[in-house]
Amino acid sequence: MSNLDPVVQIGDWYYQVIYGQLWPAGAQPSADHMIRLEPRLHSLLNFFLQNPDVLLAKDTLIEKVWPADEGTDAAVMRAVGALRKLLGDDVRTPSYIATVSKKGYCWLAKIQPVSLPVSLPATTSLPADEYQQFAVVDDNIAQQRPWRFIAVTALSILIGCASLAFILAKYTAAPLVKLPDTIAPISALSGQEYWPVLNAAQTQVIYQHKAPDSKLSNWSIQDLTDLRVTHLPQLYQQISQALWQDEQRILFRANKPGQGCFFYSQQLQPVVSEPISLWPCHKVLPQATVRWQDSWLWLDTDLKNQVQLWLAKPGSEAQLLQTLSGGWRAVQHILISDDTLYLLAQETQNNSILLKLALPDGTPEQVMRFPFIVSHFSWWDETQLLLAPQSQELQILDINSLNWQGLGALTRDLTQTVRYPGQVLATQFLDYTTDIFQLKPKASDDSNAIFVPWHVSNRSERLLAAAEQQTAFVSERAGHSQIWLEQGRDSIQLTRLNEDQQVQQLLWHGKSLLVLINSELYRLEPLSSALTLYPLQPDNPGRYASCQGRLYWTELTDDGWQLFTETDNKKQLVHKGAVDVRCAPQQALVLQQNESDSLLLLSADGTVTTLPVLIDWRKQTAEQWFVDDTGIYWQENENRTVNAYSWSDGTIMREAWTSAWPVAIYSGGHGIGYVVRPRPHDTDIVWLQNRR
Repeated sequence: MSNLDPVVQIGDWYYQVIYGQLWPAGAQPSADHMIRLEPRLHSLLNFFLQNPDVLLAKDTLIEKVWPADEGTDAAVMRAVGALRKLLGDDVRTPSYIATVSKKGYCWLAKIQPVSLPVSLPATTSLPADEYQQFAVVDDNIAQQRPWRFIAVTALSILIGCASLAFILAKYTAAPLVKLPDTIAPISALSGQEYWPVLNAAQTQVIYQHKAPDSKLSNWSIQDLTDLRVTHLPQLYQQISQALWQDEQRILFRANKPGQGCFFYSQQLQPVVSEPISLWPCHKVLPQATVRWQDSWLWLDTDLKNQVQLWLAKPGSEAQLLQTLSGGWRAVQHILISDDTLYLLAQETQNNSILLKLALPDGTPEQVMRFPFIVSHFSWWDETQLLLAPQSQELQILDINSLNWQGLGALTRDLTQTVRYPGQVLATQFLDYTTDIFQLKPKASDDSNAIFVPWHVSNRSERLLAAAEQQTAFVSERAGHSQIWLEQGRDSIQLTRLNEDQQVQQLLWHGKSLLVLINSELYRLEPLSSALTLYPLQPDNPGRYASCQGRLYWTELTDDGWQLFTETDNKKQLVHKGAVDVRCAPQQALVLQQNESDSLLLLSADGTVTTLPVLIDWRKQTAEQWFVDDTGIYWQENENRTVNAYSWSDGTIMREAWTSAWPVAIYSGGHGIGYVVRPRPHDTDIVWLQNRR
């Protein structure tokens, strides 16, 4: 179980996974019954629950649970003993954690998801002295056990774990025999490489290459025997994934400078020829073309951003099959199985959804909703998908049972994966990091703004939430993403999230931080670092805003996008069609609409005014624009300008951005105060495989 539910039942206990709280099964959550685990026991129990019925060596626990150079065999024994004591487990006849002498530990209790009220009371932690007194629990009891009992118990556990491993190997997604443990580079070019594909003989890899300091890409062919690279001369502004028409030609869509979007056919074998244009298109989508029967099938968008399904046979004109209905942010990835088309859509700013459609004229049906963004998918085998979630390990999803299997932490920076016999071809991001800079105002009209490092480390910093006296942000400096409270160089870490918990939004609501994690809203108390689920939980939230002490949010419902507010702990409809909401002066709200690029101003008296500001929510992220008391500020990615609409005089100022283009901008109270900028980085084409 690599993805635990928020609340699970383990034996006689309910357990809140996110922040490590236990209380007796069947009882209502209350302060009298609640036990909050200290951080090490919290991490240990979570790791056990993520690996049930698996024999875990002490070395494995030290590596996965303890920080570097802090774990020891004695520390593991103390922690396991303390956890047993809390759970009421008997080491002689274990129900939760079995000890296999000289081998390790195995989690036994069944793990069941539980639906419970999400508002939990304050909890008590296990005292440090009580934790320490269990230092010799395992040794003292182990010395009292008869050797026959030890042998029988060890044999039973080993047989059980071996049986489970056999079942998992036979009936779940494990075609690589064991988790891959090696990343072998293929390309090592300066610049960035994307969308690799093998030729039929598996002797060459074809991929896109963008040279350093270039805005254009070309196709490159790399021989796998001598690693020699041939760069094709044609340059493109955008290129999609390449598909093989036959053993000699590839099909792709691309934007050539000054020519717009077209599908191209290009011969690569036995000699390289000029690409031939086939059909016009509106937008270059990265992975949205498949072969169906004797035709090519693809997605495109029209001028109104409606998703269209097109069909064309070689030598004939393209025809529109249908326009798909749905309030998705983007649909850029499709796969096909017989007459079923699978679509990977980004539904909101926070999550993705897997859909299927019966060809030729079926309507999209939901297969699975993910609480995070999945950036790419491909086939693992006939019934399983290989998914690449953002900032997470690769996942294998069975589309029939919807069971998951993770491919391990080694795969966190891989995407655009394609499976071939015994190995996976992928794109690897190398040393991608972002930094937060503070923007100092210009000294004069002729001078340039000054960027001062605000939080700069060797890991990514992002998602800033500024209040009058304190500022929170997300940083990976402690390993994976955690929330920090700014205190100069001695900033305070507020959370201990696991690597599967993705922080999607931060905002202040009164004196508390509200945090969107995997599409669920939490309240984070800065003084105590207590993390609790917020009472109101939308099914599919978009963006939140706290305006004049009142919480607003957008939500994708069965009736489309809608804006809600919280009134007496209940949600109240405010406006239809809104995908984003921001606070404006005089108790007004700025709304971003689903079907229009124009922003709306919703006044306190209910009056709606159209603003002269155009922001397409499908092209710009929610972190690329903001509203404060001086105006509305937004990035235009295509023109590389930062724009400002002034509340005072209604004018719009556009300024070309000459420094590194930011991925996010934030208010400093009076205009842009902070920017998040990525450092220069490379990508490589790699093999993901097992050691031979």
